[in-house]
Amino acid sequence: MYQDKMAIMQVLGSILRNPLLLADSSKYELTNDDFPEKFHKIIFAAIHNLKEDGTETISEVTIDGFLRDYDIQYAIFNNNEGLEYLIKIQELAEETNFDYYYKRLKKFSLIREMDGLGFNVRELYDDEIIDPKEKEAMVEAFDKLSIEDILKFYETKMIEVKDKFKANSESQGIQAGKGASDLLKRLRETPDIGVPMNSEMLTSVFRGSRKKKYYIRSSITGGGKTRHMVADACKLSSTYIYDTDNGKWNPNEFKESTVVISTEMLFEELQTIAIAYISGVDEEKILYNDLTTKELELVERAAVILEESPIWFEQLPNFNVKDIEQTIEKNVVLNGVEYVFFDYIHSSVKVFSEMSKDSGIGLREDQILLLMSIRLKDICNKYFVYLMSATQLNGEWKEAWNKGAIIDSTYIRGGKSIIDKADGAMIILPISKMEKKDTEEVLRNGFHKEPNYVTHIFKNRGNRVDKAKVFSHINMGNMRVTDLFVTNIDNEPINIKKLIIKPKEI
Repeated sequence: MYQDKMAIMQVLGSILRNPLLLADSSKYELTNDDFPEKFHKIIFAAIHNLKEDGTETISEVTIDGFLRDYDIQYAIFNNNEGLEYLIKIQELAEETNFDYYYKRLKKFSLIREMDGLGFNVRELYDDEIIDPKEKEAMVEAFDKLSIEDILKFYETKMIEVKDKFKANSESQGIQAGKGASDLLKRLRETPDIGVPMNSEMLTSVFRGSRKKKYYIRSSITGGGKTRHMVADACKLSSTYIYDTDNGKWNPNEFKESTVVISTEMLFEELQTIAIAYISGVDEEKILYNDLTTKELELVERAAVILEESPIWFEQLPNFNVKDIEQTIEKNVVLNGVEYVFFDYIHSSVKVFSEMSKDSGIGLREDQILLLMSIRLKDICNKYFVYLMSATQLNGEWKEAWNKGAIIDSTYIRGGKSIIDKADGAMIILPISKMEKKDTEEVLRNGFHKEPNYVTHIFKNRGNRVDKAKVFSHINMGNMRVTDLFVTNIDNEPINIKKLIIKPKEI
């Protein structure tokens, strides 16, 4: 059994003396799996549960009292002389060295994990070595390894195996300059610029919605992820859009074919969002039939426009990645769709089943969401489409937002690795008090509308601006966006050159 009993004693003894060590989950994260023996698992579980229950002082007495209600666990505790053990480890515990013993404990957890997955861990740690000098050398080498070193070792092994056995017809190689002149000619004739997004500033920052590009726009629960995607689709596909400033129906220069794939909203819910965007009438007024005569005319005209516009809606309430691909393929082939909006990346029963079956092992949710994101990028390339998706945020965003911390992939629910394959990534949040305060001088310069939302851009592959904040006024009732100004991550204004995109035929 791969373990270091001294590390286990030191960690358990330290958290018994100071349970607050478990409070900093960003630095120390212990689980039952870190303790391979049942006896140690029982002690850790008792300390953890007592802490969660609000017990301020934890001792061998409180643990003994806690375990008395659990016959099997208490028997194991007593058979291992649990009280004496707890007293001993508290005496031995060196809190000043907790960090060292914690990392050593986690290293052995990782070794057991890799052993369980079938890797040959004896290359790094062989507990069957008998020769004292050989064992000393092995232990010394293992001590120098960090968790990152161990992970890299096995990642390298996997890459070597993949290179040896892969038969991927998409894997290609060329001489570096092959076709370079033709590329420059093509870029002169057709620059690498996409079609507009429902935001002038985001269009400029990302060079528009470009084919074979995969963007992720995340927000909080109820933050309007699907609403933004419907608005993006209407911006590209609605044949006419009502201009609320001059009171005219303007023909849309862009009539691109789009599809919005929703995992939660019904078709009727998507339709009222689209009608609100096209007409400029607040969706709530449409839902409550609280319309003036003029507004009624606008929404009725918008409904007709929606019928004639190349926008398709799809529902996938319980889906896997194959369902997403088949839905995209159907719309590409039958409807000529080139711009796809999948409302957000999350797990489902079918996704869990599909990914676990394909991998042959049980996967955690964060691993499944990462694989799902990778597959979405592959689908984007395969069908030569632009793909926008989204994620939820984790529970830590609000504290960071209140403190004015940098908002980035750290706050993506399911792990920041979901963003790895994305070409662009952003998070939309309401403007914070600190952002309002920091931009008071900019606001005094005279904007007709005050910003109510900030889009935090933290990934923008291949573009000059990759970290910035777009301050906008977003009318969540009709999803019309008025961009006001852009700042760096310190809320200092920066200039962004406005990108005017015209249809190819003009």
